[in-house]
Amino acid sequence: MPSYLLVRLRIPLATLVFVALAASAAAPAAQAAAKPETVGNFSYGQLPSGAVGESGCGENKAGEPAIHVSRADNVFLGSELGVGGGSELWRGLGALGGRGASGCGLEFRGQPNAVSGIGASGGDIDVALASAPNGQGNYNLYVASLNLASVNVATSTDNATTFSQVPVVAGLPVDDREWIAAFGAETSLLTFHEIATNNIEVLRSDDGGKTYVRTGNAIPVGDYKEARNELGNLVIDHRNLPDATGNFYAYQSFVAPSEEAGEHNNEAFLAVSADGGHTWTDQPIPCSTASSSTDLDHNFPNVSVSPSGTIWYAWSDNHSIGTAVSSDHGQTWSCSKPVSTGSAQAVFPWLAATSGGVDLVYYGAPTATDQTFYVYFAQNIAGKAKTWLKPHQLMPVHQGEICEEGATCTTGRQLFDDFGVDTDSHGWAHIAYSHDSPALGGPETFTGYAVQTRGRAVGEPNR
Repeated sequence: MPSYLLVRLRIPLATLVFVALAASAAAPAAQAAAKPETVGNFSYGQLPSGAVGESGCGENKAGEPAIHVSRADNVFLGSELGVGGGSELWRGLGALGGRGASGCGLEFRGQPNAVSGIGASGGDIDVALASAPNGQGNYNLYVASLNLASVNVATSTDNATTFSQVPVVAGLPVDDREWIAAFGAETSLLTFHEIATNNIEVLRSDDGGKTYVRTGNAIPVGDYKEARNELGNLVIDHRNLPDATGNFYAYQSFVAPSEEAGEHNNEAFLAVSADGGHTWTDQPIPCSTASSSTDLDHNFPNVSVSPSGTIWYAWSDNHSIGTAVSSDHGQTWSCSKPVSTGSAQAVFPWLAATSGGVDLVYYGAPTATDQTFYVYFAQNIAGKAKTWLKPHQLMPVHQGEICEEGATCTTGRQLFDDFGVDTDSHGWAHIAYSHDSPALGGPETFTGYAVQTRGRAVGEPNR
């Protein structure tokens, strides 16, 4: 670990407070539908990005969204415009799913990661919500994004009405794909790939995102997995504490070779911290191991923890989605058969483990030669590894091949690298997804939102 990185991460950075800004005035990519549409048990639509406060169906040019629902059932959806373009954010205060919920029911709140004098972010967005109220009675909202020279975190204490912005790793152009998770009223963890070593760096803030301090690495320095891995998301268990000292469990997903001589990331791993992100132990998921020539780093491995503390994990081998479940903090695992029945191509899994089951979304194509990809939605009500119900095919989102090579892609990047699902306190699913623009097969992207209006609601999440 280069010493200069540690020094840079410990420099306190001034916090700039601003009112949420309107998005770029660039011409929209497509004419949006005037009202939300329905498919299966969901209402869905394209979100607006005009003036702050605008709601209803609209137009935007953002992609690769992240979505979470607070303990107050406030929905927050962030999406990126690309590095230098900033990010966009929508909210729905008390926006429960169920009858009457609308896929165009969120309100545009502007650009949280764009401040004059610092430089707009807009790469690899992630969103996190506090699990305890702040002094104003709200749950802190964190929006993290890359700007090449740093990881930028914007924090709102008033439900995305205003934001404070802090460039966390200022002037350090060796970071990639950050993830953020929050705990209590003021604590958050931030992880990212440090390109010089390829390790997964861990930072912690205990002052509401004003300053972050490096705590360590998710992979032990010198371990063979440090040289070759692909990280996924980061989550925190808000309800099942390891002791009475204020520590909490944190889980970082990643895939790596199953053995030191391996050349392919063919096994899923979970980095586990029982002391709030200070120290980590890597737990393999042996039943996930694919052949020595098969990779599981098809954007991205994903982990979720239920209110009971049960851990659910998902990955893609490009053809199918596999899942695993652990009830002992990742020490032992049970795996499913491929969950993605009905599709021959499946990527970008995302889980929401709840009090009454698990929701899973992924992008899939029905056949190996079909180039039309859909959002698929699957549920596991029994809560066992092999009790997944048949996935439902929802709206089509992409026509053509999918490129997973990041910024080096020349075509096929309309879906970017991930999307997400969360549930509210009634168990209704809320999905944020990317979609081709100006139409299916088009070269640009917009962000869509789908909310479950009927069917089975699984349960509330660990928040």
